[in-house]
Amino acid sequence: MAVRPAVARMIDAASAHSGIDFRYFVVPDGDEESKEKFYSTNGEYIKPGTQRRMLEYEKWSKELTKTAVRKLLDESNVDPSQINRLITISCTGFFAPGLDHYLMTEFGIPLSARRTNVGFMGCAASLIGFNSVLEAINSSNEKEVNALVVSVELCSLHLQTDATRDNILANMIFADGSAAALFSNSPRLEEKNRMNLLSADSIMFENTSEFMGWKIGDFGFEMMLSSELPKIILEKAIPALQHILSLYGLSPGQVHHWVLHPGGRAILDSLQSGLNLSEDKMEPSRNVLRNYGNMSSASILFVLKELINAGVVNKDEYCCAVAFGPGLTMEVAMFKGA
Repeated sequence: MAVRPAVARMIDAASAHSGIDFRYFVVPDGDEESKEKFYSTNGEYIKPGTQRRMLEYEKWSKELTKTAVRKLLDESNVDPSQINRLITISCTGFFAPGLDHYLMTEFGIPLSARRTNVGFMGCAASLIGFNSVLEAINSSNEKEVNALVVSVELCSLHLQTDATRDNILANMIFADGSAAALFSNSPRLEEKNRMNLLSADSIMFENTSEFMGWKIGDFGFEMMLSSELPKIILEKAIPALQHILSLYGLSPGQVHHWVLHPGGRAILDSLQSGLNLSEDKMEPSRNVLRNYGNMSSASILFVLKELINAGVVNKDEYCCAVAFGPGLTMEVAMFKGA
């Protein structure tokens, strides 16, 4: 992509302003010692078809989700037999039987567990998964609901080489990652509780479908990202978010903690400006962007983990999570410290 000087300058500029220091990819192309490359062979660039990319997606999504779920179950001391809801989330690949089938088989999750797959809904999909959690807890006839939410995104499988603005930006900010979270109404797990999920709201903004898109192409999935997105967030998303907060009697300044999807430096800057947030409120999101890049739907779970690990959420303090997806849509989840 960087053969032409103008393109090289665009890549350098995008990198310098990305706010990202590290990213992680499943493709081995960055490893000089790797004998098998995904995008090149014998020094020649190759353009893998979508089928080949999906084969790699199946292999690596299983590997990453297995690691994430095992770590979560070990930390929470929860037996897989206790899980009765499974919500899988991804927009970077498909296969069937899917991740739900694989994880249930791998961990011995009851075959009667109810399953939901949130597919191809972009960076906001984990918060959509939270809405499924609330529906399960509020509508279930079962006394105990233990819902496992698992996200995996392998953006490196969809790198594009046509030197367009959208491709340069997508190649520069997106990364790979997997995360898992456990939601429960069980009194037995109350001592491990860190935050209570109060609500999950969804808003689709009119006349904004051209600002963010994700299409299946012959050579992977293709991203569309408008440079107007930060402006749209200020004009449309901030007022809508302020209205949601007002339902709790809150203004942005009264929210103790923010979990903002690190979609990119410009997105975070726009949210910080529109909500008038201090830099310490932005720190969890900026840390994830800096250390991992934009892992699409998995990112918001990384930010939640960052906040929980910091040990700063006190009882009854409000936390607001926000992410954006194609549409343009905004997903908002409200938490309260336990």
